Formats: sequence, structure tokens, C-alpha cells
Amino acid sequence: MPKFTIDLNIMPIGSVLDPQGEAIENSLKNISNLDATEFKVGKKITFKIKAANKKKCSQIVIQLCKKLLVNEVIEKYTFKINDEKN
Repeated sequence: MPKFTIDLNIMPIGSVLDPQGEAIENSLKNISNLDATEFKVGKKITFKIKAANKKKCSQIVIQLCKKLLVNEVIEKYTFKINDEKN
């Protein structure tokens, strides 16, 4: 059975307060005059899945996200499925 590497990115939705992003922005204002704003801090998770094909793999990833990895009330996610290199 083929093995796929998943790159999962999870970010807070726009309307959710992001204290980590806010802390970065505040720190930046205190140490420099750079004009960088609206920081959002998320998570990147990489893992492997054995599945019959990419469609089945995608279904598994979505199920994992909905049941365990992502709080869809405050987070959104995207993922990329990569073929495993031998």
C-alpha cells in the first residue's frame, strides 16, 4: 500500500483573537520601526499515512482534522499530500 507524507497547516480564523500574533506585533513595535502587522501564529504538522490512493488519503486526513487535530470553531486548515519518496 502506498505511503503519503502530509503537510497540514492550521491557522486561527480571522475573527479569533490571536494572543501569540499580538505579542509578536507588540514586541516588534518596541524593538524596531518596521511596519509589519497582523501576525497570525498557527501550527504545521507533518505525518505519514498508508492509503490505497490520494483520494482515500485525503478522506483520512479530513477525518483526523475534524475528530482530533483541528478545532473548527476557531481554526481553519489546509493540507498537501506528497508521494513518499523511496
